[in-house]
Amino acid sequence: MSSFQIKIKAGTPAVFDPSPLTVHVNDSVSWYNGDLKNAHWPAPSAANPKGFMDYQIAPDGESSQISINPPAPYTLNYICVLHPGEKGQIKVVGKKKGAFGYKTKKGAFGKKTKKGAFGRITR
Repeated sequence: MSSFQIKIKAGTPAVFDPSPLTVHVNDSVSWYNGDLKNAHWPAPSAANPKGFMDYQIAPDGESSQISINPPAPYTLNYICVLHPGEKGQIKVVGKKKGAFGYKTKKGAFGKKTKKGAFGRITR
């Protein structure tokens, strides 16, 4: 699992950065409101304002993290409930494979392991 942060940059309209954000299933996302004048409220839609969080993000504030776990790869479009012209996107790709998201190798430290103590024949 990884954690990502989307920054809300001031402007008319404000901008979600990065957009699109690419994450893996089970990663988490939070938003930081870099707009020092206006509150913002990211949500899946105006009809579902509490889809991500129960509150708006105050200027220079940060949201709690949300976990992204759809059953399959998915593109999540979202808006700011307070400013519907502000839109963002999160692209969810498949699960990571192996430790730390990388393909794992056989043996300790990615090397072929030898038999015996310290790679020598034991007596």
